[in-house]
Amino acid sequence: MILLVGNHHDDVLYFESKLRNKKVEVLFDKFHFVTGTMFSQNIGILYGGYTNYLNALLVQHVISKNYTILVINVGKCTAVTNEYANGDMAICRRVYFGGVDMLGVENASIGQIPNLPPHFVSDPYVLNLITNSFNRISSIDNAPISTFISLDKKVQNIEELQDISIGDMFFGTNKNIVIDNSAAGVALACYLHNIPFISAKVVEHKLGQKTSIESYVKLLKRYSDLGKAITSFIGEVSRNEVITGNEAAPE
Repeated sequence: MILLVGNHHDDVLYFESKLRNKKVEVLFDKFHFVTGTMFSQNIGILYGGYTNYLNALLVQHVISKNYTILVINVGKCTAVTNEYANGDMAICRRVYFGGVDMLGVENASIGQIPNLPPHFVSDPYVLNLITNSFNRISSIDNAPISTFISLDKKVQNIEELQDISIGDMFFGTNKNIVIDNSAAGVALACYLHNIPFISAKVVEHKLGQKTSIESYVKLLKRYSDLGKAITSFIGEVSRNEVITGNEAAPE
C-alpha cells in the first residue's frame, strides 16, 4: 500500500476522487481512513491528524496493520525564505521537528528527539522520482527541493521562530525553507518502521503575509496540479515497484 496523509480533507480530495473500489473506515471514532486502488496499486488516504504528534501516532497505527511501501505527506505549507511565490510547490529533502528543544539532554541538538536522528531525510530514489513527476507537469513553474520545519502551532511572523534561528539561518541553512504541521510526525513514524516517506506541498503564502481571496482561488487550482504530479509519481512507483526504505540519517 501507498499511504497518502493530509491534515484536512481538502488536502486529499483530489486523490480520493481517483480511487477505485473505495472503502471508508473511521479510526478511533474520529479519523477518516479511505482505501482503494490506483494504477492497480493499493492506496490508503488518511486525514484529520493536524499535528506532528497525532500524525505520527495515526501513521504508525495504519502502517502497523497494512503492508505499506511508501508514505506521501500532502497539503499546504508556509514559506520562510524568499525563493517561493504563493502557489509554488515544495518537495521535502529533509525535515526537522521545530518545536523540540532537548539541548539539556546529552548528545541532543536543537530539533532532535534524543536517540533519534537530528533530522529525517527523504529516500533519494523516491525524491528523484517525485521531482521528475513534478517537472513533467507543465503548469508547475517552481517546485524546489526544500527543508521542512514542522511545528505544532500556527506561526504568524518570523520573530516567533527566533528560538530555532541564528540571524537568517535555520538549522544551518537560509534557503528553500518552509514550515508545516505534519511532515516531521509522518517522517518519525516511517523511520520507526523503516518505510520511505516524502512530503510535497503547496506554498500557501510567505510567513508574515495574509492569503487574499484571489490567492486562495489560485491555491485551489494548485491543489489540482499537486494532485496530478503525485498521481503521476504513484504511477511511476507502481511500474517500478522498487522502494528502498528510509535511512533517515544526516546528509
